[in-house]
Amino acid sequence: MFTNISWTDYFITVAILLAIYYLFIGIRYYSGDIKDLLSGKRTLKFKGAVPATGSRYNQNDEQNPSAAVGFENTSDGEFTEVEHLIERLKSIIEDAFQRKLILQEFKQYVSSVLKEYPSVKYSPLRSSINELILSECEKYEGVTLTEGEVDLLWKDTV
Repeated sequence: MFTNISWTDYFITVAILLAIYYLFIGIRYYSGDIKDLLSGKRTLKFKGAVPATGSRYNQNDEQNPSAAVGFENTSDGEFTEVEHLIERLKSIIEDAFQRKLILQEFKQYVSSVLKEYPSVKYSPLRSSINELILSECEKYEGVTLTEGEVDLLWKDTV
């Protein structure tokens, strides 16, 4: 019985069934979003890893001349330091989730780690670190922070 079905027929059938399945899921759970996109009420927005010109990190350039340094002037040492910071942040956020820290303790914990990396505070990679902190907090759902709260954690450093 199965010898009469070719691989091509099998893959076409699976592709059609997958398309029908995802169409059903899209209509069932995302019909409002799809209608908004098709009517033009909503547009697709993609977050970039690099802040745009005129963002909140560039507004303080007069006060902090080192904040104006772009990616082209970022050294390998800074990238290495950021990589170490990322590893530390991931591990401490996981640890905080496992220990079920309250919000204030969690903020102090993250702030103490950020104090160990003062050069990253004015780095162009700071926005990426902020997004990492937010995404890791959402991932573990133990403690949630806003962008403003993450910025305040940086201000506690130096």
